[in-house]
Amino acid sequence: MALEGASGTSDGAVKSNAGDFATDDGATEWDAMWSRGIERGQAFDCSRTEPAFERFLSARAATGRGASALVPGCGRGYALASLARAGYEVCVGLEISNTARASALEHLKTEDVPSTAVVEVMVEDFFAFAPEEKFDLCYDCTFLCAIDPRRREEWARVYANCVKPGGILVSVVFPCGDFEGGPPYALTPEIVRDLLAPVGFEEVSLEETPAELYARGRLEYLHVFKRSALSEVRSVA
Repeated sequence: MALEGASGTSDGAVKSNAGDFATDDGATEWDAMWSRGIERGQAFDCSRTEPAFERFLSARAATGRGASALVPGCGRGYALASLARAGYEVCVGLEISNTARASALEHLKTEDVPSTAVVEVMVEDFFAFAPEEKFDLCYDCTFLCAIDPRRREEWARVYANCVKPGGILVSVVFPCGDFEGGPPYALTPEIVRDLLAPVGFEEVSLEETPAELYARGRLEYLHVFKRSALSEVRSVA
């Protein structure tokens, strides 16, 4: 899940109130957060699509009929609506919470989504997700930082099985730093690159987001990768 609403601490770390819902074993009860009520812009909700990703989409509209996109941890679906407006005809969001899915479907009714686009929000465990058809673009925004770091290599392998050969994975790298604990867990562009390279992703670009486009008031990067057409991925099982 996107962890909007994070705030800086005196040591430069980022603290999210997602931790208020963590169980003793470290798992975060996302459904409890949604059930208690998450307003726009509160907690992890960004209240909009990240401006850096909007800028990316404005320069790289979908090409070809039936272009598809996947957004794990899609929250209210802001990015799904932006992808649909950018020409992606099939836009799929994943959520682990039924309450989050209901919130997304309700919000998407208010978005200006082209009638030609199919926008779907599924309740699905990302790590068990095995789509029959791979996607042209996947968008990972503060999703990697929300999962247990011990599962990061698995995260990369799942994406390798979701993105078409030649397709794109866009990652918003946030929060940036070397602090301990989470969620959110600290990330750097190097961490993301080192996770994706072994499973067949080639770095296309890395841009530090200008401060005026920060989605959460702190340093972030837009990291773009292309799925190699030649690589093979082992089963994530």
